[in-house]
Amino acid sequence: MATALKSKTTEAQNYGKLRSDCLRKKELFTDPKFPNNGASLYYSRSAPADIIWKRPKDIVEDPKFFVDTKIIGEFSQGELGNCSFVAACVCLVKNKSLWCKVVPDHRSQVFSPSSKYAGIFHFKFWSCGSWVDVVIDDYLPTKDGRLIYTHSNSRNEFWPALLEKAYAKLFGSYEALTSGKARNAMVDLTGGIGEDIKMEDFKTMAEKDRLYRRLLDAKANGALICASIKANNASEREAKLSVGLIRGHAYSLTQVKRIHLKGSRSLWNKKNDKIAMVRLRNPWGRDDWKGAWCDGSPDWDKVNASDLKSMTLKKNYDGKFWMCFDEFCQYFTDVDICHVLNMNFFTLRKPWKERVVTGSWSKSLKRAGGCGNNNTFLENPQFVVEIHKDEQELTISLEQEDRRSRREESHSIGVSVHQIDLHRKFRMHDRMDDVHVTPFNKSRSTFNRVLLKQGSYCLLPSTFDPGYEGKYLLRIYSKDDFTLRELTKDGPSPPRFFRKPKLAATAVTVRKLEDLTIPGAGEDQEVYYLIKCEKKLTRSGCTVKSSNPEWKERVTLYREHPDDDIVIEAWVKHRLKDDLIGRTTLTPSTVQEYSQGEKIWRRELNLTNKSGQEERRGYIWVKVKHTTNFMDV
Repeated sequence: MATALKSKTTEAQNYGKLRSDCLRKKELFTDPKFPNNGASLYYSRSAPADIIWKRPKDIVEDPKFFVDTKIIGEFSQGELGNCSFVAACVCLVKNKSLWCKVVPDHRSQVFSPSSKYAGIFHFKFWSCGSWVDVVIDDYLPTKDGRLIYTHSNSRNEFWPALLEKAYAKLFGSYEALTSGKARNAMVDLTGGIGEDIKMEDFKTMAEKDRLYRRLLDAKANGALICASIKANNASEREAKLSVGLIRGHAYSLTQVKRIHLKGSRSLWNKKNDKIAMVRLRNPWGRDDWKGAWCDGSPDWDKVNASDLKSMTLKKNYDGKFWMCFDEFCQYFTDVDICHVLNMNFFTLRKPWKERVVTGSWSKSLKRAGGCGNNNTFLENPQFVVEIHKDEQELTISLEQEDRRSRREESHSIGVSVHQIDLHRKFRMHDRMDDVHVTPFNKSRSTFNRVLLKQGSYCLLPSTFDPGYEGKYLLRIYSKDDFTLRELTKDGPSPPRFFRKPKLAATAVTVRKLEDLTIPGAGEDQEVYYLIKCEKKLTRSGCTVKSSNPEWKERVTLYREHPDDDIVIEAWVKHRLKDDLIGRTTLTPSTVQEYSQGEKIWRRELNLTNKSGQEERRGYIWVKVKHTTNFMDV
């Protein structure tokens, strides 16, 4: 189990060593691993003959990494159809700390001869759990003396073009970037977790308002957001709508804001007229929105002066524009969010709790069982998550390795959540109730929010079809603490020294208690149960405030003495001393009897009174499964 993400350097290329070697030899770096030829541009066709690779010093007289000591400048997409990456970069530059993570040593990566320039740069990208250091030379593809791909609006500023080249190297070519998703690019630039939202899932006004509040909260917490309009076929890709928006094109969503209209929020006017707005940016740097609230629209005359001042409106028609959220919902079909969650304890906001696991689906290890439709489903990796609060929301992200560099499609992946025994130590071999099953899709990652009650659950990351292999990264987040551990063993190990072997397993499921008699107590008391067997005691996962409590919890007992009784007791919780309600005993004969089939049995709960007589205090519903084959439970 991985508990931290580490930084790693691409194979056989170390920026510091390569730079020192170049300075010692007094030569500019040329990268043999990403050569300046057509193969680095395209993998499916030959590169045009008029594309020439040039160093920045051969493009302009005074090249700079960034202009006028500003880290962030304006930049635009070029001829490459990688709007998802450019849109992600637009979001990235709004966060200086994230930008500095991707662009390390940005103050020393300059073109000045006085800074010992060696024609070498490096950038960091997050890749399936690790930060990867990518080294490049400064040769860039040009046509007629100008950059043909992503470029700064300042002709002598080169960090956007160099960053794009490093990202292209990560996936093998510039062409590989055209098949990317905005959320994947944002994750690669931040190490965050990607969420994809389908606008068709938010139809009513209440659902749209809930989505808007989610976007507001995401932006307030530093998330990166992009939006797009689905292209139904190749002919629709990059087709322009009458309102100026482009199909199949990623837009950066840079602001989410409610604005006040004139006359609202005054001492005399108690109305609070607000309009939900979003601000977007087209990576092309042109083709603005032409509907309501577009640049130069008279709608802006209705806006409260203080809001108007804060919105920095300019009639530049530079691809930046505002829309009201209603029309955003009308036109846009997909929203990608990259959540950059706060893990720092020393902040004002409550830090998230994080658990990170890396692993792989493997046929040889019987860890590639496919989805729940297959008999081999339980052969997938299994993880127990234990929820300690009455109710708790988990955010679950499953990510597989990006296959673009190998020209392969992503597997269809998902996560299934099932009930599991309390304090389970060994892998689950019989499937318990489903709690949540994510939709499977052929994307690099899946994102799900799951609300779970107190108890134990089993998470199974899987591909849809059995037998598919590959690495995965499972990340789980919550505002409250929880535990996560992997189940690796199928059953008890053979005994060591003079200890007795485990001979059998008995799975006891307590379904519910009913008709309880609790002398001197009110109806809604906190009730729990205990299971006693072979000098071991197991308590229910939670207490239930009811005179007819239900659990549906299971405990599997691995037994050295299968002939011993199993005692189940019901207790009521009090502040000073808990009281025993009653008990029932499962003898070896009843265990064998109950193990036939899946029937749930109703048994009496009895308590010996002061006269020495058994007194019925209620009923317990139990299901028992007994076996000598540990692979049955």
